[in-house]
Amino acid sequence: MSSDPTTSSGQGGTPHEMMKRIREGMDVFDSAGEHIGTVGDLRIGDPDAIDVHGPGRLPGEGLAMAMGATPEPNVPAGLVGRLLRTGYIKIDDKRHARRDHHFYATADQIESIDEKAVRLNQGRDNLITPGS
Repeated sequence: MSSDPTTSSGQGGTPHEMMKRIREGMDVFDSAGEHIGTVGDLRIGDPDAIDVHGPGRLPGEGLAMAMGATPEPNVPAGLVGRLLRTGYIKIDDKRHARRDHHFYATADQIESIDEKAVRLNQGRDNLITPGS
């Protein structure tokens, strides 16, 4: 077993199993080992999920959006269903203090997880952003 605490205990498993071990606030590192932010939100995938950005919004979502909230995941409409089905983590970008700077990584972009960190198999530039 490696003595490096960032790689020892959480590797492996299916994307669904790994998503269950993620908690908000965990550090996130890209494939180059660069710390890109922290987990701000997550959703475990649901293969039967629907795109809630369409006319069938969830109860109360209209009120929340009227008060300035954005629906999650806050990505282009064509990607919403994919993220809901596969699962995702929302990564708050460490380079910006503003809360609207973030990335999304799908469950299959997660390489490993330990007690404190999530490591991705993609670089920051390959992650989904609200404007992508």
